[in-house]
Amino acid sequence: MSEFKDPKNFAKTQFNFCWVIALRAEAIPIIEAFKMKILDNQSLFPIYANETTGHALIISGIGSIKSAAAATFLKNYLQIKNYTAWINLGIAGFSRDPIGDIYQAVKVVSKESGAVFFPGLRLSKLLPAETLVTVSKPESKYNEPVLYDMEAAGFCELVPSFSCNELTYVIKIVSDTANSSSTLITKNLVRDLIEKQLPKISAVLSQVEVLVQEEKERLSLPDEVEYFEKNFRFTETSKHQFREIYRKWKIMFPTKRLDPSEFLNSQPKDIILQLEKEILINAENWNAL
Repeated sequence: MSEFKDPKNFAKTQFNFCWVIALRAEAIPIIEAFKMKILDNQSLFPIYANETTGHALIISGIGSIKSAAAATFLKNYLQIKNYTAWINLGIAGFSRDPIGDIYQAVKVVSKESGAVFFPGLRLSKLLPAETLVTVSKPESKYNEPVLYDMEAAGFCELVPSFSCNELTYVIKIVSDTANSSSTLITKNLVRDLIEKQLPKISAVLSQVEVLVQEEKERLSLPDEVEYFEKNFRFTETSKHQFREIYRKWKIMFPTKRLDPSEFLNSQPKDIILQLEKEILINAENWNAL
């Protein structure tokens, strides 16, 4: 049993990467590479994490619905922040050899529903891009020049709502082709295929982490905004309005700070209106020049 027992301990932990992986054999190389420990093996889905390296991982089991359900479970269990990158990694069938090649799925199609998704920013300098079709039963014919898996569509349908589509990635490693049957796949083969691609996976993470940090900075709230929201009884709706107008106000007045003494008897709507007024006056002054 892990030393981590209570998910509440992770409420303030900043996980930069969340992995949703179908099979334990696929997950083990990632768990070991980023020194993750088991958090909960009694729940529906096994969860691993390392708060120091900023990685969390859940093993979903096979299937599109399970992938979506596991991602939701992980987000809620560890209270994952909305700047985190989400990665669906695993093996896939492909129309051509060789096995072991790694791809970024930039177009994901659900064979069952016909839904189409375009996850992530293209990492063309690191990984070749391919189309992936998610099927409900293992594919054996490989009639189309695409990758085949059984999870990605469910992952892509739900996960972008947790952060954004640009931080949603599907990475697949070829495990079987028309010339190499899926019946030959073993746990050891799967582990070996993924371990050999760890250098490329690490390179991908380095680039994605830049996007994570940019999103984290974009979403961070200045101290003065937090102070106002805490002390002036903002509702969730007025918080959203306040943050939007504050960003515009700060662009126009980058060196100016909000002074609470100017709003001692103000309601949230009064503060928002005052900022709007200052923005308007400043814009009119610029137009008059």
